[in-house]
Amino acid sequence: MTTEKTNITSLMQKSWGYLKRGNDYWEEKTQPLLGRTMEEKLSELQTYFKLNSKQQTGLQKVEAEDKGSDFIKRKVDDVNRNASHRTAFLANALIQLLLVNLSTLPLLGYIPDSWFKVLLIGANLFVAFIAWRRIRNSKSQVLKGPGDEPNWTFWGMFRSNRRRHNKHIKDLAEPHKVRMRDERLFSIMYLVNAVTLLFASQLILTGYLPSLIRALVNFPFFVLTIPLAIANAYWAFKANNQVVKAATERGKTLDKLKI
Repeated sequence: MTTEKTNITSLMQKSWGYLKRGNDYWEEKTQPLLGRTMEEKLSELQTYFKLNSKQQTGLQKVEAEDKGSDFIKRKVDDVNRNASHRTAFLANALIQLLLVNLSTLPLLGYIPDSWFKVLLIGANLFVAFIAWRRIRNSKSQVLKGPGDEPNWTFWGMFRSNRRRHNKHIKDLAEPHKVRMRDERLFSIMYLVNAVTLLFASQLILTGYLPSLIRALVNFPFFVLTIPLAIANAYWAFKANNQVVKAATERGKTLDKLKI
């Protein structure tokens, strides 16, 4: 019994290691900002966002600010994460077009396949658009900088000053709230893709073929969809972890509110 448990644990660890290595390769190919040093990150940001000389100077000023380097690292992570999401959902839209037919499920067989394809492809494209918009928004955010803490002095006992402070704290917490909402949506969409790939795989247009030929054609594509479904499940897990991290960071920020 102990040997069997050890073998199962070892198999799970190996499988998880393969998933992580595959994901690392995916991120290497889909993330645009892979610089390790701050100089490399700044250079890649300037190139990726096509910053002019004035904006480049502004970016250098942001990096020189207190906590500026940490802020830029976070924004680079945001850009990379959303770039991976964007590419993944664009790929899923194509996969949903080519390899998924929900009408093959007995309970849904009475609904035309085209309805499901339009819905699932549109949902993936919409989520990819959200990820793209977050990348575009990162440009203005990184140029704006982390923002200075309002002065908190003896006059903080007055309501107006306290209100100004609290508004600033809520503004700082807002990006974490947006990240929570986005990553929760991404996680749900990844799960939808994983389930549909696993249980409703069928190569496009094979529904018009005789049943025997259709089975022979679809089987190798079903085997292909298994790793694609596993990849989506893994990305759903990672996106959910980002929800937890964003919630934690938002909570830490809101703890600074003055009652």
